[in-house]
Amino acid sequence: MKNAAVWLLAFVSSVAAFSSRAQSLEPGQWQFDTVMTSPGMAKPQTNSIQRCVTKEEAADAERWTGRKLEQTDCKLRMKSKTATSASWELDCPKSGMRGTGSARIGRGTMTSEQHMTGELQGRSIEMNIKTTGKRLGPCKS
Repeated sequence: MKNAAVWLLAFVSSVAAFSSRAQSLEPGQWQFDTVMTSPGMAKPQTNSIQRCVTKEEAADAERWTGRKLEQTDCKLRMKSKTATSASWELDCPKSGMRGTGSARIGRGTMTSEQHMTGELQGRSIEMNIKTTGKRLGPCKS
């Protein structure tokens, strides 16, 4: 399985659901933890990153993820959106993946869940991806 591509897809699609009409992240040092589970994996796979989210990036989810969804083959269709939550469907025809997801942004927190299915490298894939983010404080210099 192409783990880097899957991680990036999960992270980008979960935060791309928030546009300028939604609540933005608070600027500062953030930690994002992702857990991916799949019946085809012996154990859950985890990924954790810390990064400084600037004021400009905080207002635009595509900027703080570091990559726009349009740079992938994926199309995101919003099902619902409020100031603090969103749900969506995702279709990635070139990679053969599709799924649904939801996310919430609160004061100093971000959570998302996504369920993806499809075929990757000739194998059926089903995975669940959960990401949590928390603001740690001001950016480190």
